[in-house]
Amino acid sequence: METDDEPTETPGDEAWKEHTSSFDRVQSVALTVAEPRPASWIADEALVAENTARRHLQRLVELNVLTADAEGGATTYFPDPVYVRTREVRALIDEHDQDSLAALATELKSDIENWQAEFDASSPEQVRKQTAEDSFSAEESRERRHVASDWEHTRYRLSLIEDALERYGEFT
Repeated sequence: METDDEPTETPGDEAWKEHTSSFDRVQSVALTVAEPRPASWIADEALVAENTARRHLQRLVELNVLTADAEGGATTYFPDPVYVRTREVRALIDEHDQDSLAALATELKSDIENWQAEFDASSPEQVRKQTAEDSFSAEESRERRHVASDWEHTRYRLSLIEDALERYGEFT
């Protein structure tokens, strides 16, 4: 008899378990978390026992794929920022040649220059500060918050592309 506390496995869960190792499931879950998560949460999502998850998570920490944080008593895990960045740079190099990377960089720089001119700001932080000004409506403030977020993301993407261009020879 099933209780409300027991998760119900779907046919997709069964297929995932059948075709994917427990290590791969733990890694897959752990690399997609948006915030640090404990081993118990990752184990539930990866459909493995908690002790199995802990063993795999420790191995992923040793491989510098994940970072562990024991602050607050419970250890939580999240993707290692250096690993994630290197993986993203590698994907850019695999998907683009140097000319298309340079073209992408130019497009992103153009977007940033347009935002600088349109919002009379040199950074997303300045655009965000503008949202508090009385001269802007709620809709204009929402638009500025959205632009600030897009600008930050664009800056990050541009830094990845710049890294990819700089390291293109090393990775190819």
